[in-house]
Amino acid sequence: MSTRAWLILLAVGLFAIGTDGYVIAGLLPEMGRDLGVSNSDTGHLVSAFALAYAIGAPLLAVILGSLPRRLVLISSLTVFTLANVAAALVDSYGTMIVIRVLAGLAAAVFSPGAVAVVPSLVAAEQRGRALSTVSAGIAVSTAVGVPLGTLIGNAFGWRTTFLAVAALGALACLGLVLLLPPLPPNPPADLRTRMAASRTPGVASALCVTTLWIAGAFTLLTYLSPVLDEVGDVQGTTLSIWLAVYGLAAVTGNNLGGRAADRFPAPRLTVVTTTGLLASLALFGLLGSLGVHGATGAGLAIVGLITWGVFGWAFAPIQSHRLVQLAPESAGVVLSLNSSAIYIGISAGGFLGAAALAEGGAAAVGWAAAAVELLAVLASLALLRRGAGQAGQAAPAKPEPSRDPSASVNP
Repeated sequence: MSTRAWLILLAVGLFAIGTDGYVIAGLLPEMGRDLGVSNSDTGHLVSAFALAYAIGAPLLAVILGSLPRRLVLISSLTVFTLANVAAALVDSYGTMIVIRVLAGLAAAVFSPGAVAVVPSLVAAEQRGRALSTVSAGIAVSTAVGVPLGTLIGNAFGWRTTFLAVAALGALACLGLVLLLPPLPPNPPADLRTRMAASRTPGVASALCVTTLWIAGAFTLLTYLSPVLDEVGDVQGTTLSIWLAVYGLAAVTGNNLGGRAADRFPAPRLTVVTTTGLLASLALFGLLGSLGVHGATGAGLAIVGLITWGVFGWAFAPIQSHRLVQLAPESAGVVLSLNSSAIYIGISAGGFLGAAALAEGGAAAVGWAAAAVELLAVLASLALLRRGAGQAGQAAPAKPEPSRDPSASVNP
C-alpha cells in the first residue's frame, strides 16, 4: 500500500470540505432565489456551517476520543458527503440550515482528525512533507475549488456544485476504506485539559486577534458576490475568474507568511498583515460609497482582491507559528483552539455582513468589514506595545508535530 495514496485521499477530503465551506459566497444570488430568501439570509448558511464547526471541534474531539480513529474519520466524511447530497435535493431554507449544521459538525471531526493521524503513521523525517500534502487540500480549495464550484454552479445550477462536492467526498471516503491503515488510539485529553492551554500567557489575547482578523474578512467574503456585482458588474464566469485570482493571491500570501514567520517577529508581522487587510477591505467600502460601477469598479476590485489575498492569508501561518511559540508543549491544543477561533469569527462575520448588506448594500458591507479589521489592527498593536508577544520573539521552539486529534489546518 502506498503511503502517498492515503495522504492524497485525506487531502481530497479536506479539499471537498474547504470548497463546501466557502463556495456559497459565489452562489449567493442563485441559491437565494431558489430557496426564496434574501442574499442576507442565504449568507447565514455560511455562518451555520462555521458556528457548528467552531462549537463542534473541541466538544466532538472529547466525545468521540475513545472511538477508533479510523472509524471516526471514515464515518465523519460519510456524513459530510451525505449532507451535501441532501443539500442538493432540498427546497426548504430551514432544512438547508439544519443540513449545513450537520455538514459543519462532520467537517469539525474530519478536518483536525485528518491532520492528526499523519504523525502517527509517517516517519519523523517525512512528517513535514506528509503534513504539507494533507494540508494542501484546504489551500487548493481556496484557489481552485471555490472558483470552480462557482463556475459549475453558474453553468449547471448551484445544486450541481453540492453534488460535485459530494462526489469528491465519496471518492475520498471509498479510497480511505480501502487504503487507510489501522490507526493507534487517541492520546487521552479531556476538555478541561484542552481549555487550560488558553490560560498560557499571550494565548487568549492572540486568539482574540485571530477571531477579529477572520471576522473582518468574512464580513465581506460571505457577501462578495453581490458586492462585486454592485461595484463592478462582476457576475457569472467573470465572478469565477475574480475568485480564482483571489484564491491564487491567498495561496501566495499563505506561502509568503510562512516564510516571513521564520525570519521576523510574529507580533510585528500580525500588525503588518492586518493593516494591509484593513486597507483592502476599506477599498470596497469606498467603491460602494462613491458609487463606482463598470470596468473602473471591476478593475479596482481586482486590486483589492489581490492585496486582500496576500495580506489577509499571510496572517494565517504567522499566527499559527506564534501560537506554537507561545505554548510549544501544547501546540496541538492551541492550534485546535485557533481553529475554533477562526470559525467563530467566520460565523460572526457572516451575521454582521448580512445586517450590513440589508441596511446599506456594498458600501455598508465594506465599511463594516473594515471596522472589524481595524479592531484587529488595534488589538495587534496593543499586544505588541505591551510586550505580550515577547515569547513569539524568542528563539523558536521545535516541538514534534502534535499527535493531538484536534490539531487543525487553517481554512
